[in-house]
Amino acid sequence: MCFLAPALSSRLDFIQNAIVQKTAPKTIAPNQNQSDRLLGTNLSQVADWSTQMPFIDAFKSSRSWITQDRQTWSTEEADKLDLDENGWVKSLPSAEDGDRYTSVGTLMFREIPNGYPGGKYIVLYDGEGTIEYDFDAKKDEAASRAGRDVINVTPSEAGIWLKITRIDPNNYLRNIRVIPAAFETSYQKQIFNPDFIERVKDFKVFRFMEWMDINNSDGGQWRDRPTLESARYSKDGVPVEIMVELANRTNIDPWFCMPHMATDEYIAKFAQYVKDHLEAERKVYVEYSNEVWNAMFEQHGWVAQQAKTQGIEQWIDWYSQRTTEIMQIWDRVFGEDKDRIVGVMAGQSANAWLLSRALSYEWSDNPLSHQEYGIDAITIAPYFGYYFGLPEHQAQIEAWTAQGDRGLDLIFEEISQGGALDNGAQNGALQQAYEQIKTHTDLAQQENLQLLAYEGGQHLAGVGSVANSDRITKLFIGANRDSRMGDIYRDYIQTWFELGGGLFVNYNDIAQPSRWGSWGLLESVEQKSSPKYDAVLEALKHLSSN
Repeated sequence: MCFLAPALSSRLDFIQNAIVQKTAPKTIAPNQNQSDRLLGTNLSQVADWSTQMPFIDAFKSSRSWITQDRQTWSTEEADKLDLDENGWVKSLPSAEDGDRYTSVGTLMFREIPNGYPGGKYIVLYDGEGTIEYDFDAKKDEAASRAGRDVINVTPSEAGIWLKITRIDPNNYLRNIRVIPAAFETSYQKQIFNPDFIERVKDFKVFRFMEWMDINNSDGGQWRDRPTLESARYSKDGVPVEIMVELANRTNIDPWFCMPHMATDEYIAKFAQYVKDHLEAERKVYVEYSNEVWNAMFEQHGWVAQQAKTQGIEQWIDWYSQRTTEIMQIWDRVFGEDKDRIVGVMAGQSANAWLLSRALSYEWSDNPLSHQEYGIDAITIAPYFGYYFGLPEHQAQIEAWTAQGDRGLDLIFEEISQGGALDNGAQNGALQQAYEQIKTHTDLAQQENLQLLAYEGGQHLAGVGSVANSDRITKLFIGANRDSRMGDIYRDYIQTWFELGGGLFVNYNDIAQPSRWGSWGLLESVEQKSSPKYDAVLEALKHLSSN
């Protein structure tokens, strides 16, 4: 049985949060244009354990250096590493240095449950020293030579272990690349895993929040940005050069998030690179940080402190001010082409007051227009089902896990129509999301702005201690793999556009499910189909044909 969302009721007119009306409602809804109906996706985090595997060079996704001695897996002395500006180890400590560690290592393809491409890999490097391999990788001594090791890889969840035991400090090991043998002559130009490109090529926008390592970022100086020479992209983010290159190769519009501590110089130089190298027909979406309203991220506390230091009453006012400053910098850099920039003001789906306050520019005695501030859109994350994972519902959902297929039926009943979960959302999780969307499309229309979704989709994940329940995790993963979730996504995306939403950016593309959530449309780059992925591809094809 397929449970679909009920028809929209009069409750869509209910406004849970007060909206400060600056001007009379506009008669034209800016999100109703067919050309505004676009689907994008967030790209998941670059990591050694990620199943996205976006780069040919596996080292770019490797784990940060692990310091070791002969008895200890990690001596936890990363702060004592002698690194160059790109993250390469320049020397190992001598006995008199007093450090415990005597070698350093890193992991690739760690804990990939369904495996990763095996076979022959080529390890290229500059400098002199000794590199050893273990776990899934065995060195072919006969085929190897200085600067080019050959390793044979038999995939397991252990992954590839690369260990440096000796370094010539006068010519230290650097520029290490781990390349499947088939790409040895082409990796410098190809860069991206063709399977990754194939899975994401139909989307119209990529939001690079995770690739930029925006949450809890400690960067913001242009001189400290990741570059093409960076040892890995899993530590401080992917360089702007790589993100622009991906946008050009896939013909998508990029969505960039500026770090919360980014200086004006950083923003201007980032914008200048994008202007100079992104294809001229591409739009650029620009956002200040990510979910600054969310107290679980360090950016919220930092922004709140800036507001306090400057005597600004509400943190949202400082966020609003900094957002307008950032958008004006981008507009100035792009000059006559500033119409390519879509400046967004982000808020919380469940609290419309935040965006209403941000758009009122209370921090200014003589506020400019949205257009003059470079604000073109507001954006929310209209997830559905967050409340399923709350501790107050744990006992009841634990009971569902013992009911076999009926437990999944109850999940979809609660999503689609409500009533299955005590004290759940009236009329279900989808209806709750639709009401929040309607509240914000009304606000967008009132302000003559677009409404975008910076993230969205299902939100079946344990919150707090609930994440430790293996039975609930298994149930939530099962629901995401169920064909009915595809039907839910079809209804959800269609209703987003019917309510007046513009660009919808799914969260996210490819990620393995865990107790932290089942966010990926696909669980692995090698997977070609899933209910959620298929539903989104159908929507993309439908939108492209209209």
